[in-house]
Amino acid sequence: MIGALAAERPLSQAEAIRLATEKSVRARNLYTEQTVAELTAMLAAAEEEVRRAILRYKSLGSLPDNKLAALEGLKKLQADIQETTSRLHREQTLLFRKTAKTSFRQGVYRGIDEFAAAQLPFYRDLTPEGIDKLAARVFTLVDTDALDFMTNYNLVLAGDVNRELADGIKRVVMGGVVTGKGVEDIVRDLGRVVKDPESFRYAGSKVFTKAQYRMEVIARTEVLRAHNQGRLKFHDHVGVRKLEWMTMEDERVCPVCGPLDGKVFDMNRFPRQPAHPNCRCTSVVAWLLVICGGELGAKAAAEPAACIIPPQAIEEQAKAKTAEDAKLKAAFEGGQIADLNTLSAKQLQTLAKQNGVSIARTKADFIHLLDAAEPGVDHSSLAGAALDAKLKQHKIGLLRTKDDLIQLLAQKQASLKQAQQLADQLKKIPPSGGLHDLTVVELQEMAKAKGVSLNMTKQDVIDLLDELEPGVDHKALQGATLIDAKKKHHIGPLKNKQQLVKALEKAAGEGT
Repeated sequence: MIGALAAERPLSQAEAIRLATEKSVRARNLYTEQTVAELTAMLAAAEEEVRRAILRYKSLGSLPDNKLAALEGLKKLQADIQETTSRLHREQTLLFRKTAKTSFRQGVYRGIDEFAAAQLPFYRDLTPEGIDKLAARVFTLVDTDALDFMTNYNLVLAGDVNRELADGIKRVVMGGVVTGKGVEDIVRDLGRVVKDPESFRYAGSKVFTKAQYRMEVIARTEVLRAHNQGRLKFHDHVGVRKLEWMTMEDERVCPVCGPLDGKVFDMNRFPRQPAHPNCRCTSVVAWLLVICGGELGAKAAAEPAACIIPPQAIEEQAKAKTAEDAKLKAAFEGGQIADLNTLSAKQLQTLAKQNGVSIARTKADFIHLLDAAEPGVDHSSLAGAALDAKLKQHKIGLLRTKDDLIQLLAQKQASLKQAQQLADQLKKIPPSGGLHDLTVVELQEMAKAKGVSLNMTKQDVIDLLDELEPGVDHKALQGATLIDAKKKHHIGPLKNKQQLVKALEKAAGEGT
């Protein structure tokens, strides 16, 4: 496109940026194909493991005279398949986490590279290493909530595909067993992972090919989403005000994106990309770029005098952000009310988000505030529109106040310190005494710190009932019968001391 013009005459700024954007797209597409290849290899390995596992149990379809042995073999096969699909899910989770972050950072990098290609002052002097360093600075400055959301969204999508794969394998295997199919037929019914793109369209819609197709769609769509978000975050931060929608301008452009090609939008009104699964579109800067002069301000001027902040201003912003982060960290780790009180409401909200403290009030908070505003009135049953009306009447906001956040952050730090003290105490306890020397309260605090649930699981209840009623089979208990058994023996919802010790030992890798 634009590249052919370079040999004839010097490129304009707009042409140079468009050419650099096309280069960004090629880099994005290359990374997409690498990601798809990794996912395909993972799925192919899982398919091979499942195939080998099924072939090991050749007696499944015919169910010979020793039916009990065949059923035991079926249970073992299902366990093997479950282990394979669970491992595949873990591998895919790690890959999607890495891919989202890498694509986002590449988007930031390419945004900077486009400015360098456009010969913008200061940007044109950056080396590849300098661009990489500046991209890291930008990454610390921009809001990465969108990246966290994208990562979690990708994991949900991948998890859905993995569950469908596991269910599909189980359905085909059980269906084959019931109808008396041989293992070779069962394996054939599962389908294969297709590595040749040209053969993929003829592979049909079997279990593994369907999973492969969905995983590829997720990978292509979400790599583009993260890459485009990285570029958009960079453009927004440095002062870009207008963007143009850019398709790939080929025969594959769809009816959704075709009409958008070449249209210019304000930065804050740019339509969402990707516009649909497998979308390939991107954006290109559509406003004459001028570097901020004078004091090289850290903020772009308003239109029509909009300007782009230079790399050195970004460096200064990053230094200021690092200093502020250190201040926030020190105030939180100190846990002193006086230190936290020196922070602004916005800084306290940042600290709260970083440390798992909600900045939004809960329903319990609202009821407590209404009880204080209207003493003697029962507000516990308020909900929906009635609750909203009361909150509006008393001008009670949805967000916690500065004082609320200070108290909650101080409590959070005190809890963390207590958990750390308990962990240190545990390290000093000789193996002979171990966890059994701690009180239930200490064990509960330690469980919270280590992410161990305090609530009894169904298996915990069954195990306890087995101890209380030796010789009685409690495995089939569920629903009302299980609740009755718990009431009979006064079994509460929380783990007892022995169960906490067992759970903590298991979490620490000490259980047997």
